[in-house]
Amino acid sequence: MKKIKHIGFAIMLLLMSACGNSYDQTVDVVTIKAEPNTKILLKFTNNATMPIMKHNIIVLNDENAIDEVGKAAINAKDNRPDHPSIIAASNLIGPGEYTELEVNIPGKKGVYPYICTFPGHYQVMQGKIIVK
Repeated sequence: MKKIKHIGFAIMLLLMSACGNSYDQTVDVVTIKAEPNTKILLKFTNNATMPIMKHNIIVLNDENAIDEVGKAAINAKDNRPDHPSIIAASNLIGPGEYTELEVNIPGKKGVYPYICTFPGHYQVMQGKIIVK
């Protein structure tokens, strides 16, 4: 069995607040580097403060599928659509909650995007797994 790489980040892309600042939201974009045919573990804490702000991590095998998956998630149960481009998906978590997501990195080198599919989030809440 391949060694699991632990990649922790406090917030995937999730500093969404309305604190009266001069901006509407803050988004931290994270790029992860991985080796082909490995398994990584993403550790994710939702640090949002508003109860409505739920988040997840959906890893795709195709950058061109981001919009299609994001739109399909609107009507999907738990905003988690059944789509052939999804290679890993966490559950939605609320503020203060924590989850982990195991991702089996494909053998093909390239860019594997990840997004949050809570309605309205996928267009700005994105990151990349770079496989070299």
